[in-house]
Amino acid sequence: MRGLQEEGSSKWPSGAGRWRRGPWGRRGLEWDPLCSDTRSIWHVSPRRVLLLAWLTFTWAVQGTDSKMLGLGLAPQPRHRRQLGHGAWTHWGSWSACSSSCGDGASFRTRRCIRFPEEEPCKGKPRQYRVCELDDCPAGSIPFRTIQCSLYNGKPIMESQTQYQWVPFHGAPNLCDLNCLAVGHNFYYTFGRVLDGTRCSPESRDLCISGQCLRVGCDGILGSDAQADACGICNGKNESCIFVQQVFRAAFPSSGD
Repeated sequence: MRGLQEEGSSKWPSGAGRWRRGPWGRRGLEWDPLCSDTRSIWHVSPRRVLLLAWLTFTWAVQGTDSKMLGLGLAPQPRHRRQLGHGAWTHWGSWSACSSSCGDGASFRTRRCIRFPEEEPCKGKPRQYRVCELDDCPAGSIPFRTIQCSLYNGKPIMESQTQYQWVPFHGAPNLCDLNCLAVGHNFYYTFGRVLDGTRCSPESRDLCISGQCLRVGCDGILGSDAQADACGICNGKNESCIFVQQVFRAAFPSSGD
């Protein structure tokens, strides 16, 4: 270090480089800024080396959780929050009945409110019930018969023959509009019957959207509600009143 001070400067030169032997002999040294290595940089500016090391470490951990920087811990996997099903709104009001007398059906709807990540609501958005209507007057035409008669005189199957149609109840699907050609031995299916049509004359079950739905004791179509032994809808056979009496009857004499 004395040789450096003797050759002209009492301060360290700035910048990166190293000392090399000058042309004037062994004691003469000169500063070469173009010749540098890691040891000379560390020896000249240790703060710069520390800053460079810190930046290199920061770049290496980019993309990981910010809470893990500098701690030497592996980032923990993020668990997706489990969301449930959506929620139904309240039921709307019941629609008008599909018939003006006798059997008929009305419906009401509701909406499912949910976030995109949530599952759809459980249940159905539409509900049907049996209309509570008075019996149709005597001699009234049944609802299914009216639907078949709408096709009277209309050609079918590219035939110009005009047929008269009446309901046919021997087809497999009870909720198809199966109509028998009067005076002929064939029937034709004109699609589905209208909602609220009886599945068969002997049943109270009604057709809805092409399906025969059972009428529950609560009046809801497709409901599993049943009356218990006491006559209570969805009851538990706990409301019955048991009456125990002794009956005595006097048989009339035969006159003998």
